[in-house]
Amino acid sequence: MAKGNQRKSFMFGAIAGGIIGSVTALLLAPKAGREIRKDLAEGAQEVGERTVRVASQVSDTTTRIAKQVGSTASNAAGRAKETAGSVIEGVRGWRTSRGDNHAVNSKSDESAEGGEDEQNQSIESKSEELQSIT
Repeated sequence: MAKGNQRKSFMFGAIAGGIIGSVTALLLAPKAGREIRKDLAEGAQEVGERTVRVASQVSDTTTRIAKQVGSTASNAAGRAKETAGSVIEGVRGWRTSRGDNHAVNSKSDESAEGGEDEQNQSIESKSEELQSIT
């Protein structure tokens, strides 16, 4: 980003220096007033055309970069959404298989089920939260 600003500053400085130098040279040149005015008009027209060309190039480059950034961000968001969906499905699959195992467990494990239920509820709420984000 800093290099872009340095380049811009350099370009503006170069253009301003060119204009100032041209005007100074024309004013100090031994020419008639009519010739100086003509040269000044031509120089101003040339500077205007160059400015339009540079502005067009900057605009084109900025548009291209903005499209690339937008495309990259869109792709990253899509990948993140897919990954979150995979994680959610994995957690749901894990919870489902854990729920099936609870039915097979003996009554001695019933005291531990309270803690596991809380964990399952926490996991479920987190998976719903992830799903709502995506």
